[in-house]
Amino acid sequence: MEKEQLLGVEVSTCCKEAEVHAKTKNVSLRRENSVDRGFRIGVLIWMCLQNAIHTLLIRYSRARKVDEMFLPSVAVFVTELIKLFICIVVEMYNEGFIKFWTSLRTHTISQPWDTLKVCVPAFLYVMQNNLFYISASNLEAATFMIFSQLKIFTTALFSIFILGRSLSGTQWAALLVLFVGVCLVQMDSSSPSNKSDGENPLIGLLCIVIACILSGFAGVYFEKILKGSVSLWMRNIQLALFAVPSSLISVYAQDGVFVMSNGLLYGFDGVVWLTTFWYGIGGLSVAVCIKYADNIAKNFATSVAIILSTIGSVFIFSFSPSFIFVSGASLAILSIFMYSSSNSFLNHIPRSLRSNLCL
Repeated sequence: MEKEQLLGVEVSTCCKEAEVHAKTKNVSLRRENSVDRGFRIGVLIWMCLQNAIHTLLIRYSRARKVDEMFLPSVAVFVTELIKLFICIVVEMYNEGFIKFWTSLRTHTISQPWDTLKVCVPAFLYVMQNNLFYISASNLEAATFMIFSQLKIFTTALFSIFILGRSLSGTQWAALLVLFVGVCLVQMDSSSPSNKSDGENPLIGLLCIVIACILSGFAGVYFEKILKGSVSLWMRNIQLALFAVPSSLISVYAQDGVFVMSNGLLYGFDGVVWLTTFWYGIGGLSVAVCIKYADNIAKNFATSVAIILSTIGSVFIFSFSPSFIFVSGASLAILSIFMYSSSNSFLNHIPRSLRSNLCL
């Protein structure tokens, strides 16, 4: 009898301990989920602000009235240096000093052929960034932001022709909607009332279209030739090792005489340094976007960034969006969500390529 009572007490005690443990575990999981949800919301807010501020900064740095205007080619060179520095610091922090240098030697000197393959996208990205600055000099910030969504179109096409992928009917419809939206925005930006002194929307359009073509091809090429377990930061370091000298060559090829006479950092002030730094940390945004944000969140961030860029243009550049512009912008935003509504295509795209659709 006493044994049965003792056994009952032990069972009761075990049940209570299990219940307490379960409650504690549930509380812990709720806290983790709450922290994780809060972090993802923070990432989403950061993506929205980073995209919008990035566009407005590039536009403002080129549209403002100053005595000494900086050279876009130099800004691209400085941006590549900043990217290289950030990637080295992050990779060294993650791996440690000794392991970092070992990994760097392994993925560069020990594998020269794979390293040389990176020079193609590196050179294309340098050209793309130069074209972005020229485009931002000739287009309103909101218009520039909408046109930049053409990289969705170009990435999709290159994925079809180079990687042999296919699009759903909804995604083809989304690309058509995007094309119509961009055409409406271009019609509005070409009207005389929306032209500022010294701006040529046609040049801006041509530059952004070429830049998006380069971006789409470079992203697909990068995904096709570079496989394996190399970290995102090491891949960016490989890119930067070619992008930095390529951008420096571009500086002296385009503006060599001017740089020799006035110095490399001619026209660099606080605004320009902020613009180049913000451009540089854009790579960090891509990394965070790839790791923590899903496709819906990325598209939402892009859409909000378009709206924020439009609002910013109204207050900073006295931009007056017309009905045609609003219609085109709405179609562009709609196309982003239409394109991602079918998971059959996106589920087969590695995250390294999805980053091309992110920013």
